[in-house]
Amino acid sequence: MGFVYPYFLFGLFAVAIPIVIHLFNFRKFKKVYFTNVKLLTDLQSESKKQSKVRDIILLCLRCLTICLLVLLFANPYIKDDKKVLVSDSGNAVLVFVDNSFSMENSSDKGSLLDVAKQKARDIAMQYSQSDVFCLMTQDMSGRHKHFVSRDRFLGMLSEVEISPSSLPMSKIVQSAHRFMASSTAKSKSCFYISDFQSSLFDAENFDKDSLNDVFVHLRAKNADNIFIDSVWFDNVFFKAGHSAELSVRIVNRSSEEAEKVPVKLFMDEQQITASSIDMQPNESRIVKMAFSVPQNGILHSKLSIADNPVCFDDDFYFTLLAREKVRVLAINQSQPNEYLLRLLSNDADVEFDNTTAGNIDFGQFALYSMIILHGLNEISSGLASELSSFVESAGSVCVIPSKDMDLSSVNNFLQSFSAPLYEPLVKKNTEVAAIDVENKLFKGVFTSVTDNMEMPKVQQYFPIVAGAGSIAQNIMQFADKSGFVTLSPQGKGIVYIFASALSPEWSNLVNQSVFVPLVWNMCTMSRRIPSIYYEMGNNPFIDLSAYIEMDNKEIYQVSDVSKTISFIPQIIRHNKQIGIRTEQQAKSAGNYNIYRKDSLLGGFSLNYPRKESILEFLSEGEIAKQLKANEIKNARVFSSRELIETQLLKSDVGFSFTPLLIGLIILAICAELILLQTTKKQKGQK
Repeated sequence: MGFVYPYFLFGLFAVAIPIVIHLFNFRKFKKVYFTNVKLLTDLQSESKKQSKVRDIILLCLRCLTICLLVLLFANPYIKDDKKVLVSDSGNAVLVFVDNSFSMENSSDKGSLLDVAKQKARDIAMQYSQSDVFCLMTQDMSGRHKHFVSRDRFLGMLSEVEISPSSLPMSKIVQSAHRFMASSTAKSKSCFYISDFQSSLFDAENFDKDSLNDVFVHLRAKNADNIFIDSVWFDNVFFKAGHSAELSVRIVNRSSEEAEKVPVKLFMDEQQITASSIDMQPNESRIVKMAFSVPQNGILHSKLSIADNPVCFDDDFYFTLLAREKVRVLAINQSQPNEYLLRLLSNDADVEFDNTTAGNIDFGQFALYSMIILHGLNEISSGLASELSSFVESAGSVCVIPSKDMDLSSVNNFLQSFSAPLYEPLVKKNTEVAAIDVENKLFKGVFTSVTDNMEMPKVQQYFPIVAGAGSIAQNIMQFADKSGFVTLSPQGKGIVYIFASALSPEWSNLVNQSVFVPLVWNMCTMSRRIPSIYYEMGNNPFIDLSAYIEMDNKEIYQVSDVSKTISFIPQIIRHNKQIGIRTEQQAKSAGNYNIYRKDSLLGGFSLNYPRKESILEFLSEGEIAKQLKANEIKNARVFSSRELIETQLLKSDVGFSFTPLLIGLIILAICAELILLQTTKKQKGQK
C-alpha cells in the first residue's frame, strides 16, 4: 500500500482535539431550589455508566471521522507492481510531444505546446540520470530516433517548434513501439502528450502488445474554423487566353452562420478574380471560380479567405502549367489514319506525331499525353508493359480496332487494366442508341438534346462488353448496353476503347459532328500535368516529369518564389517518373521553383494538411472509452494534473480506496448525528 499525498498523514494529530475536549469536559451546574423530592429522583435515574458509554462512543465516532478524512486526502492505494512506470533502474522512456498546428491553441499557462514541453520535462525528472530517453514529435525526425541521456533529452525538448506534420495516432504509436523494440531495458514506457484531436485518434489501428502506453491529455477547447479544404479543375487544358474554371471546397466548421466570406484568387501575385459566399453552420460548399488563363508557362497561384483566429488554413497554394500544345502519338500498324491526320495535324492546340508498330521508341513515351493504338494487329508484352507504366503515370491510351486484330492479344492488354473486353466481330447494320451528353468530353457541345437527334450508324464492330469487376463508362452505347466508345478510368490515366475502326466502311462516326469534339477533347483533356499541389507532412513524391528529363548526376536547387528558402532536394526516379522529395527541408506552405544552376525548370506547391483544421478534441473519458472498446489493455489515460501533481508515475494505482473512504465518512457522520439526536429526544421526554 502507498499514499499519493503522504504529507496529509500529519493530519492524524488532529485526533487529539476531540480527546482533549472529552477529558476536560467540565460542566457548569446551575443551582436549583426545589421542594419536590421526585425531581431529584428522576435526575438520578439516569445511570452514570450509560452516560459514560455514550460519550466514549461519540468520541470514537469523531476520531474515526477525522482519521477517515485524513486518509481521504492522503489518497491511499494498493500498488500494482506489474504497472509501475518507474523502476529503480534500467528505464527506457519514449516521450511523444505533439507539435502540430492545433497545439498553438492557448491555455492558462501559455500555448499547449509550451504546456506539453513542460509536462515532458516533469516526466523526465521523475526518472534518474542513468535512465535513457527518446524524444518523438510529429516531424518523425531522424535525429530524434535514438536514446539519449536525460540532460540531452531536455536540450532537444527545448528546440521543439510547431510543425505542419500531422499523423494519425496509430502511426505514432506503431513508430514508438517499433523503436522501443530495439531496447533491452527491463522497464519500457511510452508517453504521448497531446490535445488528441478526434479526427486523428484511431484506436482501432493501435498495436496490441505489452508496452506501457500513457496518454497525457491536455485540455483544449473546440474552436470554430472556416477553411479551404481542397481545389481542383475538371479540365486540365490550360493555355493563354483560354477560360478555366476552378472548383473550391470551403468548409464552415462552426455552429454559426458565416456571411460574405471573401474568396480571392491570385496568380503570380496578381489578383485574377474574387467572390464571396454565405455559409450555414457545419456546411461544406463547392464554389466555382471562372477566369482567363493570363499567360503560358508556370503559373504560381494562391486562393485566400479571411478567417480568424485560426489562419494557417486560410491560404491554399497551387501551380498550373499552361502550354501551347498537347502532344499526341499515334502508333499505326501501317499507314496513319487520314481522319485523325485531318483533325489533329493542323490543330493549334495539338502536336500530333505518328509512328509504326515496328518503329516504337519507348523512351519517348514520357513526352506525350496521349497514345493512340490505331489498328494494331497485336499488342506485344513489351509494348503492353510500357503502356501500363504510361497510364499509371497519368497518360491516356486510346485503342482503335482493326479487322485483323488478334482478340486474345488485345484483350489481355485490356484485362490488365480491368477494362471491358472485345467480343468477336459483328457485321450488321445498327445504330448508336445513346450518347452520354453529361460526360466532360461533351461539356458545352450540346446546347439541347432531342429524341430525334441523329446518331452514328454502324455497319461492323467489335462489341465492347464489361465483365464482372470491369471498370467502365460508356460514352456511346448500343441498345443492348454494349459500348461503342467506352472509357476506363485508371487512377490519373484513362483507357479509351472504340468498337469500330475510324473508317466509313465501319461507321459514319467520322462524318458526324460529334466526332470532332469527341477526339479533340480526348486529346486535350489527357494532358499530363503534375499535381497542382501536394500536402506537406508525409514527405510526398513531387512529380516533375511534365517539366523536365532529369539526370540524377546533376545538382538541382529548390527555392520558394520569394527566394527566402533555398535547399538541394533529393532526386528520385519512381515508376518511370522523375521528381523530388523535400524531406523536412520545406517547412512552410507556399509556391516553389526548381532550378538547374540558374535555369528555371519547373514549379510546385505545398499546403499544410487539412486534418488539423477540424479543431475538435477528445476528453479523457472518450479516450479511455475508445481504448477499452478496442481492447488496448496496456494503455492508460492521465490528465496533466494527475500525472505531475499526484506523481502517479511512481505508483500507478492498482486499487484505490477513495470510494470506500467517502462511504465510511458518510456513515460515521450519520451515526454521530443519530446518536446525538436520540440523546436529545430522551432528555426532552424526561
